[in-house]
Amino acid sequence: MLDINKSVIHLDCVTTNVRTFLRNFASFKTKARRGEAVRIKDGDGEYLFTAVAGRKSLLGAAKGKIDIHGDITGPTLKNDAWKPSV
Repeated sequence: MLDINKSVIHLDCVTTNVRTFLRNFASFKTKARRGEAVRIKDGDGEYLFTAVAGRKSLLGAAKGKIDIHGDITGPTLKNDAWKPSV
């Protein structure tokens, strides 16, 4: 990562090579989920492995803010109330 002055920001992270990263991917993935960064050194350069924030669904974002009652997967209008305008 670079700052405005184009100098390298050194993060507290685990440094490994590609072979070890591939062998122990599950443990490195766990470290990334905990907020740690994993720096992978290769002959071509260095790569930084981090976790990104998960996506929220509409229902997940509204959890605790709205109350859902009944079946929300079925139609909400009765057949006679449905009058589409074409």
